[in-house]
Amino acid sequence: MNATLFDIEQDMLRVIINETPTPTALYTGNDLLVKIANKAMLKAWMKDETAIGQSFCNAVPELACHRLSDLLREAYQNNKLIELKEERVDITVNNHTHTNYYNICFKPICNADGIVWGVLHTSIDVTEEFEARFKLTEAQERLQLTIDAAWLGTWGIDATTMTIFPSAKTKAFFGIGPDEELLFEYAMECIGDPYRQMVVDTVTDALEHGVTADLEYPITNPKTGKQHWVRTSGKVYYNADGKITNYSGIMIDITQHKLEEMRKNDFIAMVSHELKTPLTSIKSYIQISMSKAQKIGEPFIAGALAKADLQIVKMTKMIRGFLDLSKLDSGKITLSPEAFDISELVTEVVADARFINSSHFFEIDRNDSATVNADRNKISQVLDNFLSNAAKYSPRETQIFINCVVRENEVTVSVTDKGIGVKKQDQARLFDRFYRADNEIMKSVAGFGIGLYIAGEIINLHNGKIWVESEEFEGATFYFSLPLST
Repeated sequence: MNATLFDIEQDMLRVIINETPTPTALYTGNDLLVKIANKAMLKAWMKDETAIGQSFCNAVPELACHRLSDLLREAYQNNKLIELKEERVDITVNNHTHTNYYNICFKPICNADGIVWGVLHTSIDVTEEFEARFKLTEAQERLQLTIDAAWLGTWGIDATTMTIFPSAKTKAFFGIGPDEELLFEYAMECIGDPYRQMVVDTVTDALEHGVTADLEYPITNPKTGKQHWVRTSGKVYYNADGKITNYSGIMIDITQHKLEEMRKNDFIAMVSHELKTPLTSIKSYIQISMSKAQKIGEPFIAGALAKADLQIVKMTKMIRGFLDLSKLDSGKITLSPEAFDISELVTEVVADARFINSSHFFEIDRNDSATVNADRNKISQVLDNFLSNAAKYSPRETQIFINCVVRENEVTVSVTDKGIGVKKQDQARLFDRFYRADNEIMKSVAGFGIGLYIAGEIINLHNGKIWVESEEFEGATFYFSLPLST
């Protein structure tokens, strides 16, 4: 009866082991005979059930010379638990070698007297995890090579402790050695005004709200006094609960680029300034000559001089644009805010546009009175750009509509034309520097692509908004809005 129960228990054990998804085998005796090998283990060996009953080395001859054979015997003879991590196992079938990686355990099984009678063998296939980690390591190494070749610095900021984890290159920017700690407070001291607060605000927004931004700012090495300009770009990382854990990114030295940019801006500013003086003199001579021509009854000469005067006005605007561009790039553009009624400004600028662009009809549909606190000349420049663009890109003898509308706590000024319109794909980049839409008609119209860029920067400096709504060949409406004066 007991023998029968024992046999039943043995059979049940075999069934349980056989159905276990983990490759499992049981070896017994000095020859380490394969007493049990479940389906998963036979599949791993690429054998069938004829392997059962043979010694381990005969059952899996491919592993006879593998260290697994020696370790299995060591586990049996020395009653020693042996565990292996990511052990490479090669099995060759039909001249094709299959490579897998396993976490392997050889556990000795003892009888009641403590004598080893067998070894339980389990293998967990970790091939996918191993290969994924290997590929990740390779990718990280390639990334590091790229970072080193590009002379980039990397950094990370812990959201909880504000600890900085910088690379050696990043530390060098701040004048500390590779083994020294870079403290957040020290790093901020190396960044001069007015950039320091900008960096602090960006880090705060990233770690508290997940909002990131690319920045350019100077870092002064406190040991040498040498200044480097850097560009930083970062990304926010979250844990499984959606909580921000860190803010990490790269830092690149743009000192040379910045110096070249400064030299270029200085040159543009110098040339533009030098051109303004003779243009002012030419304009004065033209106006005096035009007045005399009118007095002596020379309409043709007076008309020609009037056209020349308009060209001087256009050239003056172009030079002003280059000056503003250089000031924007160097951070020298300043605002002179004052409280004024924007409806009065609209009336004045539209009157000037009617005089300069007599080929079009400028109609003010709505002109709400509203007080704003802004730089009057700069806002005039934005509206003038809208109006001149509307005239340039719409047919002669067509209407251009202007609206100034107050809604809640802001005023919106718009200019609508019946011109060529703007493609959807061009609208997002229309306010980028030097960008001109890809349009044959656009190419035939003179321009440098800086007017709308400067307009956008001016409105941004006023904490306003600027945008365009358009369908190709159906005209366009350009808008800007400003907060009302409180």
